[in-house]
Amino acid sequence: LDPNLNFIGLAGGGGGFSEYVVVNEDQAHKLPENVDFEQGALTEPAAVGLYAVRQSRIKAGDTAAVFGCGPIGLLVIDALRAAGASRIYAVELSPERQAKAKELGAIIVDPAKEDAVESIRKQTNGGVNVSFEVTGVPVVLQQALDVAEKGGELIVVSIWEKPATIHPNEIVIQEKTMSGVIAYRDVFPKVLELMGQGYFSKDLLVTKRIKLDDIVEEGFEALVKEKSQVKILVSPK
Repeated sequence: LDPNLNFIGLAGGGGGFSEYVVVNEDQAHKLPENVDFEQGALTEPAAVGLYAVRQSRIKAGDTAAVFGCGPIGLLVIDALRAAGASRIYAVELSPERQAKAKELGAIIVDPAKEDAVESIRKQTNGGVNVSFEVTGVPVVLQQALDVAEKGGELIVVSIWEKPATIHPNEIVIQEKTMSGVIAYRDVFPKVLELMGQGYFSKDLLVTKRIKLDDIVEEGFEALVKEKSQVKILVSPK
């Protein structure tokens, strides 16, 4: 939790879209034999999902809810699968992203068609063991807290652009725990090990492949305009 928290490829230490970048020896990770470079490109975002799950109290056989099935939300779902969650409820509006979550075995809850909190509480007899907020939408924060059972846990994964409010009594009276996670630390080796076992699959997450020269129109703008996109893979050549 260094106040100067930063990332190679994001700000300083080489650009994320450069053809080459120099890193320290301890920051270079060998890919398993059955993990190619395209799959390996997903290591960083997968680390966010895995770290969020590892920071929670989830145990094998527990239930979980994930609000938001964008790239990180889907990776959280897959990390929950690896952790042995028995049932994972995915709350998402986009039909395309719902389909991706369903491929991962999640139970889909469409908030446009039903009250997500009421539905999950009913299906779990009171709420899930651990809830994950991965939308960054202010109104969703309270919903994600509401679906956690008494004594349950909410993990906030999103980076927020606007303030969000909750009712503190939800935490106090029902003894719930709410905590945030930022990025990851010391999980890349575990991510690569899980990739070697088939988790965090590029076949599910990569929805488009482009060249570096096309990154503005075919990359950044496509992510904004095309809601079906999950991860766009950029080749430097």
